[in-house]
Amino acid sequence: METYSWKSRDEEGNNVVYEAKYFGGWWQLASMPKVSRSRRGDVEPQPAEFTEATWRELRELLWCKYQRRRVGWNLVQHVDDIIAGRARNERRDQRKS
Repeated sequence: METYSWKSRDEEGNNVVYEAKYFGGWWQLASMPKVSRSRRGDVEPQPAEFTEATWRELRELLWCKYQRRRVGWNLVQHVDDIIAGRARNERRDQRKS
């Protein structure tokens, strides 16, 4: 399982930490409010839905990591395909034949 996290702001302007996990060919997203280090253990990430903005933020994060040779091109291409509508983000064991 590969995990990538980044900070962003929500609609109300609050800082949010997103955590995207890639496992088995699909992405899971979780979010939690940005808190101080002393309170970090008190807050659990909550599952979140991907939006166009979060897909683009994840793509930008992966692109920067790809340039530094920390991720493979296949992850960047997979997110590009999802954004363009050429692929769907779904679990392989739950696909309909």
